[in-house]
Amino acid sequence: MSHRPVIVLAEDDSVLRETMVEALELEGYRVLACENGFAALKAFFAEPCVDVLVLDWMLPDIEGRDLIRLLHAQRELAELPIVLTTGLDLELPSFEGAVCLMRKPFVPGELSRLLRSLTHPGGCGAAPPPATRVA
Repeated sequence: MSHRPVIVLAEDDSVLRETMVEALELEGYRVLACENGFAALKAFFAEPCVDVLVLDWMLPDIEGRDLIRLLHAQRELAELPIVLTTGLDLELPSFEGAVCLMRKPFVPGELSRLLRSLTHPGGCGAAPPPATRVA
């Protein structure tokens, strides 16, 4: 059986979250959907190998930068690729530790292409690509 890449999706908009889960599962990903940052943290304790975190910048309980810092402070998660999403028009220096910043609304194909590049063969623990911005 081949490795199904695992995505933790932290998105508080329930409609967007469900739409993204559906699309990503159709593409072969296993998605752990979380409505807030603390649910995402719990997902990392429950799942031994997460390939990518797709993180909404503004969650009701924690800002994206703080969640990224918490996760990257863990040695086994220090290189975790994080795709940051936002509907806000803001500039983030170095994307606050994420490999990419995607502005909402984004075309699902954009996210799919990015996730394929982050979950190439080698799976969990593979080095992330350099940071990029998707407008």
